[in-house]
This record gives sequence, structure tokens and C-alpha cells, in this order.
Amino acid sequence: MTIQDLGSLGELIAAIATIATLAYLSVQVRQNTRALRSATFESISDQMAQNVLPLLTSGDLAEIAVRGFNDPEALGPADRLRFNSLLIASIRRMESVYIQERIGALEPELARGFELSLLSLLQHPSSKAWWESARITFNDGFVEHVDAWLRDNEPSESHPSTGVRIR
Repeated sequence: MTIQDLGSLGELIAAIATIATLAYLSVQVRQNTRALRSATFESISDQMAQNVLPLLTSGDLAEIAVRGFNDPEALGPADRLRFNSLLIASIRRMESVYIQERIGALEPELARGFELSLLSLLQHPSSKAWWESARITFNDGFVEHVDAWLRDNEPSESHPSTGVRIR
């Protein structure tokens, strides 16, 4: 075997090693992408639970939410602040879902459940009025998305997650 033959054999081995390395890296990237998407979904689920937890643990806040949806003008300044804070926290979480979906960290079919849960909050007259004043604080693409969703969906009589009937 000549030196040229050994050089050719070395190049062949290097090419095979390069292909094996690229295949390994491809598998690793796919696994990391799945792990990232799973972690994103879990994080959003936890955030949604954190959003609902105060309503479950505080009868006062639950009462404020029901009154805020039905007659926000009847709320005093402190209760109005709590109701508005509840709405902004909820819709801010929806904005996070929107952005995670847009950057590819959350698959669209996984985002839909979160989206329906939160966007339906904005179908009620009191929260629609809130949205009109608060929308400037959100991402422009998200605002367009929410506005299109509100245009294309009929208001429901009750929130699908809570069953709270709104007059």
C-alpha cells in the first residue's frame, strides 16, 4: 500500500466520521428541540395554574372577578385595580403563548387550548372595554391576533373554563 493509498483511506475514514458526527448532532438537535417544547408547554401550564390559584384561594378575588365581569362600574378603586390586574396577568400569559408559538417553541395545536381559555375572557363587554384601553401595552402582532380572534368568534354566555355566567 502506497502513501497515496493510505491518504485516500484516511480521507474515506474522515468522511465517514464526519457523516456519523453530523447524524449524531442531528439526533441531538431534535431531542433538544423536543425537550425545549416540552419545557415550554410545562412552563405555560404552570403559569396558567398560577393565574387561577388566587381565584381558588381567595373568595374575595373570585367575587371581585364575577362583579368585574358583570358590572365593573360597581367596583371600588381597590377592587377595580385587582380586577384589572387579574385581566392583565391573564392576557399577558396569553401573549407569552402567542410569542412562544411564533418562535416555534410551542406547537400551534398545543397553543389552542391556552388561547381559547384566555381569549374568551375578552368576549365580555367589561373585558372588551378593558382591552380597548390596555391593548397598547401588548405586542403589535399579538394585538392584531386578538382583534382578529374577537372579530371572528361569537361571544359566549359563560367562560368555558370557569362556567361563570356573564349577564
